[in-house]
Amino acid sequence: MFGEMEVRSAGQSLDVGTPRQQTVLAALIVDARRPVAIETLVNRVWDHTPPADPRAVLYSHLSRIRRLLAQAAALADGATARIERRHAGYVLDADPDLTDLHRFRRLAEQGGDRQRGDDVRAAALAEALGLWRGSPLAGLPGEWAAQVRDSWHQRRLDAVVQWAQIELRLGHPALVIATLPDLAAEYPLVEPFETLLMRALHATGRGAEALDRYSAVRQRLADKLGTDPGPELRALHQAVLHGELPPAPRDPVTTVGTVTPPTPRPRPTASASVVAPHWPDLAPADGDESPTAPSENGPLNGPLNGPLAPDHSAALKPVEPGSVEEPQPPKTSSRRVDAVGTDTPTTDPLATGTPPIRVRLRLTPRRTMLAALTAVVLPAAIGSVRVFQRDEGNELSSVTPSAPVSIPPSVERAQALFAAAQKLDQGGRAEEAQAAIVDAVRLYDELIKLNPDRNAPPLAPAVIRALGRAGVDFSVSEAVLRTWLVNPVYTPYPAISQMLLLRGWQLRAPVYLDVIVSNYESTPGITSPRNVADVRVDVLKAATLEGSNTRYGTQVRNFEQLLEP
Repeated sequence: MFGEMEVRSAGQSLDVGTPRQQTVLAALIVDARRPVAIETLVNRVWDHTPPADPRAVLYSHLSRIRRLLAQAAALADGATARIERRHAGYVLDADPDLTDLHRFRRLAEQGGDRQRGDDVRAAALAEALGLWRGSPLAGLPGEWAAQVRDSWHQRRLDAVVQWAQIELRLGHPALVIATLPDLAAEYPLVEPFETLLMRALHATGRGAEALDRYSAVRQRLADKLGTDPGPELRALHQAVLHGELPPAPRDPVTTVGTVTPPTPRPRPTASASVVAPHWPDLAPADGDESPTAPSENGPLNGPLNGPLAPDHSAALKPVEPGSVEEPQPPKTSSRRVDAVGTDTPTTDPLATGTPPIRVRLRLTPRRTMLAALTAVVLPAAIGSVRVFQRDEGNELSSVTPSAPVSIPPSVERAQALFAAAQKLDQGGRAEEAQAAIVDAVRLYDELIKLNPDRNAPPLAPAVIRALGRAGVDFSVSEAVLRTWLVNPVYTPYPAISQMLLLRGWQLRAPVYLDVIVSNYESTPGITSPRNVADVRVDVLKAATLEGSNTRYGTQVRNFEQLLEP
C-alpha cells in the first residue's frame, strides 16, 4: 500500500491490474476482516461519478481480484487471503499484518505505548518507518485514495517526531542526524523536524551547524510564509546560543498533525440520492460476481496478479520489553498552537511551493476545568431516539422514550434542520435556532455513523456555516476544511465541531478551528476523539481559550468571558 500497490507471494510480484481494480482491492484492504458495504465500495472507487451500472463493473473487478488471490495462494502453497460475501458487504479475509499499512499502524501504536521501555518503542517506530516506500496508493485516482494519502502522510510525520524524541532521550543523537535531514528536506516547513535536528547537532558538539540550520529555516519561513519561526524553535535557538539546552521532553508531546492541510478536492453538488444511490443487489453469494458483467477494461486476458503480502524483512525488530516506563502524572502546562494559514491550498499537500498551515507550539499554563455536558435532545427524525437530560452531577444521563420514533434518518432532513436554524438565527430567535442546531447536529452524528462516505460530504457545508455563525474561524479554505469534516474515521474535526455546536457557544473572539483541534490534541493524556461522546468538554474549553489568547490576544483567564451574553 505504501508507494505503488504491489502483491507479493512466495517472493514473486504479481500484476495487480488496472488502477481502478487496484482501488477496489485497496478499499477492501484498509478494512481487512471488516465488511465493506457495496455503496461504500462504489463511492471509494468512483467518488460521485459512478458508471451507468456500477455494481456490474464492481463485480467484474471483484472476480478478477478473486483470481489474483487464488494465484497468490497457489504460489504460496495455501490460501493467504480471500474475499467473502456477507450480509453487510464484502470482506477481505486476510491477516492485516500481511499489509504494510496495517503493520505500520500496529508498530506505531506500540511506539506510542508509554508503558513500554524507550528502547522497545524506538525499535517499533523504526520498523514502522522502514515500511515506508513512498506515498500511499501512489498513482491511484479518486478522492478517497487522496484522503488516505493525506491521513497516512500525517501519521508518518507524527511517527518520525516521536521516534526522534525517544532516540534523543536514549542518547542517540547520531541516529537522528543520519535520518532527519532528508525528511526535513522533504517537509521543509515542519518546524519540529528542525527543532529535533538542532538538538541532535548540539548534543554532538556541532552547535555552529545547529545555528546555521536555524538561520536557514528562519529565511525559508520568511520567504514561504512571511513569518518568523515559532516560539519553541526561537527558544531553542537562544538556548543553543547560551549553551543551556533544556532536557528533551520525557514523553513525546509534539504533534505535526495540522502542519500541512490536506489538498482540497472539488465536490460536485448533488442530492443524497445522487451521492450514494442504492442499487438492487443482484450478485451471487459467492464465486464470480457476474459472468457476463461488463468491464471498464474489456475482457479478461489471462489471470491478473497483485500484491497483498509484502516481505516481512525490516531493519529493526522490536525486542521484548526490558523495563516498563512509569506513566507520567498530568502536568499543569500544555501545548499552545498558533496557526498562520493561507486560503490558497496546495495542489500537493506536501509540496514546498505553496505555503501550508504552520503550527507553533509552546508551553502555557492551563487551568483545570470541570467536565460538564450540556442538555441536548435527539431529533425525532432519528430512528433510535434518546433524550439526554442533565443530572445534579452535571453529567449526561439518557432516558429511552417509551414510544421511540422509527422514522429513518436522512441527509435531506438534516439539511432542512440546518437551514431552519440559519433562518431562525437571522430572525433573532436565538433559542429556537439553537434547538434546531441541536437536532441537526445529532442527526448529522447519526448519519455519519451509518455511512460517512455517503452522508458526510453533502452535510459538511452546512456544518461549516453553522460554525461560522457561532464565531468559529477558519485559517484554511472551505475546500480544505470539507476534507477534514468528511473523514470522521481519520480526523477529530467532525466530533469537535459537533460538540462546539451542541454547547451553543457564541464566541466574542473567533478562534481558528484547526487551532482548537491542535490545542485539544496536544493536551497530555488526551486521545484524539472520533465520536462526539469522546470529546472532553473541559479540555475543549481550555483549547478554545488558548486559541483565543494566542490568535486574537484576548488575554482572558475565564472561558465564560469569551462567550456572548
